[in-house]
Amino acid sequence: MPLKGNPARRKVKKEAAVISRERKERKTVSSFSSYAAAHEPGMYTHMFVQDISVGLMGFRHPTEDGRGRVRVEGDEAGKASLNAICTSVSDYSRHDVNEMVRSAIESIGTRLAWFGKVVYEICGSATDITLASVDPFQLFRIPGGFIQVVPKKDREWLAGRRYAFLPSNYAWVVRIPRRVSGAKSHQRLLAQLTAVSQPAPEFWTQELKGGKIATEFSVSDYNRSRDAYIAWLTRHWGWNRKDSSENHHTEFFYFFRSLRFRRAQAVIRDYIVDELNRLLVRREINARIRLEGFLSPSEIDDLIKRALAGSTHYAEAWREAR
Repeated sequence: MPLKGNPARRKVKKEAAVISRERKERKTVSSFSSYAAAHEPGMYTHMFVQDISVGLMGFRHPTEDGRGRVRVEGDEAGKASLNAICTSVSDYSRHDVNEMVRSAIESIGTRLAWFGKVVYEICGSATDITLASVDPFQLFRIPGGFIQVVPKKDREWLAGRRYAFLPSNYAWVVRIPRRVSGAKSHQRLLAQLTAVSQPAPEFWTQELKGGKIATEFSVSDYNRSRDAYIAWLTRHWGWNRKDSSENHHTEFFYFFRSLRFRRAQAVIRDYIVDELNRLLVRREINARIRLEGFLSPSEIDDLIKRALAGSTHYAEAWREAR
C-alpha cells in the first residue's frame, strides 16, 4: 500500500525521522501479559529450554590453565561499555567484566531457546549503550525496521498505545543458527513439544473427566510412543531429556545423543559471541570477547567420530565434551 494513502505508515515514517542517534528511552514494549498468558508452554518445552541453557557455558569452573574462560580485550572505556551492555541483558549481576559477559551469554542463550529469534532494542548514548529485550509476539519485520503491534487487552495499561516502530539502526537481532535448526524450525519444535506434553490423549482425558472409561488404553504404550516421538522431534539437537534409565534405549544411544546436544550448545555459544563482537564493531566500541578452553563444534564432531569408530570410549568422550 502506498505511504501517501496510509496515515499509520505516515506516522511511522515521521516517528523514525525524529529519532536521534542518542536515544536513552526505549520505544518498544518489553512484554505483553495477555499474550504470554494465552501461550503457556508445555512440560517438555520447559525441560528442553532449561537443558539448552544449563551448561551452555560448560560445567567446569575456570581454572588456572584457562579452561572455560571468557576474556575481554580492549581499553578501559571499551570494557566499561561492554560491561554495561552485558549487565542490561543478564539475569544476574557480576563484579568482574569477564564473568558479566559469561552471564550475558547464558541469558541470551536462554531467550534464544525460548523464542528461536530474539530482538533487542539498542538504547542509550554512544558511550553508555544498553540492550532492552523486545517481546517477540506481535513483532513484524517491515522495510527499515520492526513494527510492534500492541494487543487490545494491553492497550489500557499503555495509555492507549497501539504500536511502536523500531528502526533497524537500533535493533540487534539474534536467532538460532541454521547449523542447529534455524529460527522457524525451532519455533515449530517448541509448539510440537507443547502439544505432546499432555499426560494422556485428549479422548481418554475426557472419558476420565466424565467418570466413564469406554476405550481400552495402555498408558505404558502411550508413554513409550511419546518418548520415541520426542526423540525423533529433537534428533538434530540430540536432546535426551536426561533420561539415563535405559528403559527404551541403550547406554551408547544416551551418550551419543548427549554429545550431539553438547555440539548444538557449542554452536549457539560461538554464535552469540560472534554476534556480540559484531555489535561492538558496529557501535565502534573498542572491546572484543574471546573464549578459552571451550570445545568448538568441530572438536565435538571429532569426539563423536572417535566414539563411533571405537577409538575413544563414548563415556570418556562425554566427559571430555563437558
